[in-house]
Amino acid sequence: MINSSSIARAALGGLTGLLLWGPTAASASTNYSVPADFNRPGFASTQPWDINDNGVIVGRSDDESFLYSAGAFTSFSHPDGASSTGLTGVANDGTLVGSYWTAVPDGPSIQHSFIYSAGNFTAFEIAGSSGTSIRNISSNARYLTGTANNATGGVYAFAFDRLTQTLTKLSVAGDNSSIAQGANSSGLVTGSFTRPANAGGSGAFIVDLNTMTRTEYFGIAGIGVPRFRDINDSGVVSGFAGATAIVGKPGDWAVFTPTDNNSMGSYGLNNSGALVGWTQDGTTSNYSGWVATPVPEPASWALMALGLSGLALRKRRQT
Repeated sequence: MINSSSIARAALGGLTGLLLWGPTAASASTNYSVPADFNRPGFASTQPWDINDNGVIVGRSDDESFLYSAGAFTSFSHPDGASSTGLTGVANDGTLVGSYWTAVPDGPSIQHSFIYSAGNFTAFEIAGSSGTSIRNISSNARYLTGTANNATGGVYAFAFDRLTQTLTKLSVAGDNSSIAQGANSSGLVTGSFTRPANAGGSGAFIVDLNTMTRTEYFGIAGIGVPRFRDINDSGVVSGFAGATAIVGKPGDWAVFTPTDNNSMGSYGLNNSGALVGWTQDGTTSNYSGWVATPVPEPASWALMALGLSGLALRKRRQT
């Protein structure tokens, strides 16, 4: 199983000549390494969805889901997923969440959601919904987030507390649709919503499940409308705005700007700040995965160097 430090080494590739992805149109107190390619060999598209604190990555390659651990990709499928399976979240204890699709003769595939833990699949469906999609799980495996379809065809966001067995619908009046995709161990949930312009327009939200306090964000200056996707236990948020990937805290964003006519989105985020996401090619529509890690500020490097120098001097005196 790979850990955060090995992810960091893979993404940084050494410190000499390192380029930093910093603010383009927003101020970021934390810089990130240049995203390193993360693509599954033999597949046209790779979409990493989540990363846990052990460095395990889950996602989807073409119509097949995968786990990445200890430097290797492993295919994963639900036994009833005749059409396809998609992994969307991984907790620190290895619990997996995702969806699978079953084919219907002369009709669209039907989506089902599941939890996989200790070798067992458990179905997760919201009563009264015509389709449920789990999109993430908190690092402590307590909270699920996702979307469900209501009777009129609308899509609403939800959070589910596995400890108290409490379902919370997160859509509000005026939403055409909403998505909940991130949750941390404290019960902070991130997502996005779509509304008509005359109802306030589209944006992103953070909801505290403990107090049901909801904060909405409608734009990032110079970038566009934000769509939040994950949140770690320090309150760092990942997501995108327009074609640009973002990571940070509201008002303090590090920005990843794509090239040409491509678009980028950051998705999974662990408690060390390791980030996974994908770029979509504007010509082929294929997805290319990537991973990035925080880069310490120069002062942090200086302190680290002093610490290493002190250790070297101490060892020299002992020999």
